[in-house]
Amino acid sequence: MKAFGYEKHGAPEVFQEYDVPEPTISADQVLIQTIAVGLNNRERAEWENGRSTTSPYIPGRDVVGEIVKVGDQVSDLSVGQTVMTHTEHGYAEYVVGDLDATVVVSDGLTPTRAVGLITPGLTAYKAVKYFADVKPGQTVIVKGASGGVGSLSVQIATDLGAQVIGIASSHNEAYVKSIGAVKFVAYDQTDPAEELADTGDVVLNMAMNGAGTDDDIKMVKPNGVIASVAHQAPTTDKALKFVHIFPTNAMTDREAMQAVIDLMRDGKLDIKIGYTLPFTRAGFVKGHQLLEEKHDGRVVIIK
Repeated sequence: MKAFGYEKHGAPEVFQEYDVPEPTISADQVLIQTIAVGLNNRERAEWENGRSTTSPYIPGRDVVGEIVKVGDQVSDLSVGQTVMTHTEHGYAEYVVGDLDATVVVSDGLTPTRAVGLITPGLTAYKAVKYFADVKPGQTVIVKGASGGVGSLSVQIATDLGAQVIGIASSHNEAYVKSIGAVKFVAYDQTDPAEELADTGDVVLNMAMNGAGTDDDIKMVKPNGVIASVAHQAPTTDKALKFVHIFPTNAMTDREAMQAVIDLMRDGKLDIKIGYTLPFTRAGFVKGHQLLEEKHDGRVVIIK
């Protein structure tokens, strides 16, 4: 089968097309024929910073496709269904779907929209529901509110009944308000930490690498919660709870994916798709070039 990957690192141009064996499935897995692939910054970091390999490495985590084979122990999925899966080696014509990370795509949702939802949806839903444990009526401040994870966090927290304040660049104000934020603060026009001092019951830091932890401390209320993608807990005398957002199975991928796809089906959740590219070497190279640049919206490969 056709797949795309690399044997060395350094730039998007390292991607090559390979002919690799079709994957085999176990009794509790399904085989999926790829329709759409979502690209993520994690994959950019892998080829940019990882080690060279002796055989082709096929990256990719986010796939929407059609089930073409089911394992003997699979009872709730069937051949012909369109599903979304959080997988491994997703830049390929066929991928394996684990039952705890595969859900049916609701009728009426395009593969492009569904695949754009997978990794940011998993991260945002687990951040809001599991790590921050957002409750109705709370004031939630979302940093990076215009990005993939941040924008979904705004919508998920709003659906839970929270009052959401979004922080992003000024040119994103209309968008962030359109997805549910009751207030918008432009970090390029004012100091959010001063304007929002002691305001948030919860501060969700979805900015790149969790930048600006000192600002998070200023914005959270005493005894509030900071949930951040930053790795290190802040040093402060202020009474607060700091939670590092990380991949976890305490809430399964399937549970989180089902929740976000249901919200999208019901018109309560949307994801900005910025680019659709072909399932070719040129498409994957261009997609990863876009990930290196300042880009607006998710990058999706369509087969």
